[in-house]
Amino acid sequence: MKVAIFDAFNGASGNMILASLLGVGIDEDEIKELVSSLGIDVRFKVTNVNVKGISAKKIEVEEKGGGRKFEEVLNVIKNSNLEDRVKENALAIFELIAKAEGKVHGRDYRQSVFHEVGADDAIFDVVCCVRAFENLKKEGYTFFATPIRAGSGFVEFSHGKYPVPAPAVLEILKSSSLEIIMDGEGELLTPTGAAILSHYCKPLKPFPIKVREISYGAGKRETNVPNVLRLILGETAFHDSIAVIETNVDDISGEVLGYAMRKLLERNDVLDVVMVPAYGKKMRAAIILKIISPMHKSEEVAKEVMRLTGSLGVRVIPVHHRVISGRDVEVVRVKIRGKEFEVRVKRSYPGFEHLKPEFDDVIAIAEKLNTPVEVVYREILKKINGAKDADSERE
Repeated sequence: MKVAIFDAFNGASGNMILASLLGVGIDEDEIKELVSSLGIDVRFKVTNVNVKGISAKKIEVEEKGGGRKFEEVLNVIKNSNLEDRVKENALAIFELIAKAEGKVHGRDYRQSVFHEVGADDAIFDVVCCVRAFENLKKEGYTFFATPIRAGSGFVEFSHGKYPVPAPAVLEILKSSSLEIIMDGEGELLTPTGAAILSHYCKPLKPFPIKVREISYGAGKRETNVPNVLRLILGETAFHDSIAVIETNVDDISGEVLGYAMRKLLERNDVLDVVMVPAYGKKMRAAIILKIISPMHKSEEVAKEVMRLTGSLGVRVIPVHHRVISGRDVEVVRVKIRGKEFEVRVKRSYPGFEHLKPEFDDVIAIAEKLNTPVEVVYREILKKINGAKDADSERE
């Protein structure tokens, strides 16, 4: 699996994230196209700088717009010529920021006025970062972030003096799984940086990585440690540890077995359940019931198996190395026979992007259209792959 790791040892901001992605996820020509598509009055300059001995890229942005209302930011993005996936993710990031600010100030987030992150340079940062992330995602990358150094002390905002991390930053992080370290000089993690990383990244787990490329994005401030964001691109056979819990049963009915399987699948600590036909003692027809669970939950699951089946013994087989691909789920809109439907699409990245529509959604559409499931399934895949090809051509 390909991995992109953001090592925010001295914080992160929108321009630092974008600078770290330059040359590996996006180039300057793409950025110029995005600015043109957005129709915003922004000029940018990319330079190579040396930050305390580290060679890094730096992006300096000059814009003439002031703070915008949340609705104005949405309209700029919605009315642009950007491809749908970039629009959707950029809008989601700004909504994350708006909801955080709304929570802090105790007001409807849709009425938010972005003083610090609503200007055209923030729209520039978010949209360009989204395009870079989506480019890397198409190549099969999964995104991670180390614990982010968020800073300390106080910072001046339009509302006055606030503690670091800023309240909006903490609200954004609260809705994500990322971790922070409350240390460093001043404000190191901005709301825009927090929202972009929260939207795309998972916390970094300890797993072996083959490093392929390293990129540094420079920030604006001078700090005691190099003020850069490090992006590490690499590959890993991503794995975890699980347990296979199994038992042989030959003396309970199919109804009881079906009930046991359903109850086990309802548990959060059960990853999968299968029943394998077999012959047991005295040539009786039997079933081998196999359950997969996280290693640390295997004892609890084993007890539940015995309770549900009456089994006198359950085997817990540790599997110390399970290779898994990166995966995510998104909702896409497809038009079939003149009607629009929402379909959940599973994307996995076992070295390439693999798409699979959620079968329950396919069935629901097939029933509404009174069409064979196989026909609808093929039509959905055709639409999704057609949209991907169109995105590639526009780029």
